[in-house]
Amino acid sequence: MSTPYTRRVQVRAATPDDIDEIIRLKALIMTTSYPFAVDLASRPDWAPRAAAVITHMMADDQHAFFVVDAPAGRLAGCVSGTVTLSVPGLDWGPWHANLGDMCTDVAYRGQGIGRALMDAALDWCRSKGAHTVRVQSTPGAVEVYERLGFARRDEELFPTLRLVLAD
Repeated sequence: MSTPYTRRVQVRAATPDDIDEIIRLKALIMTTSYPFAVDLASRPDWAPRAAAVITHMMADDQHAFFVVDAPAGRLAGCVSGTVTLSVPGLDWGPWHANLGDMCTDVAYRGQGIGRALMDAALDWCRSKGAHTVRVQSTPGAVEVYERLGFARRDEELFPTLRLVLAD
């Protein structure tokens, strides 16, 4: 749902022509916002792998990317969304959404772009029937998501664990 502040920002669905810029913005997130060092130069395979995954995601209607254009064919920001089906709980339905890859280029921060991207992504989640939306945040962005209505989960009740099956 757009607010008066964000209506002036034009958000659109990403196309395959945007993939290089989405990768550039994802690299920006990783190199400036992760709480550990990321050395992209040591992983020249990352960008082509990311492009292949983004291409695959764009071809599946359970995924979406939203972007805001900047001059000279660049993107000012992007966000991705995925909806998944799982067994419902007592108080929530089976469709859940995950938002990620949220980034506003440094030169365009403070102009409502992030809010407009989140509004578009949340509208898309609603249109897909999602009952909940989850976002994994970098440490510096937690307060931004809280201002948008997201609440921290009590990880003591439902710890998030990870197992890496392959590199």
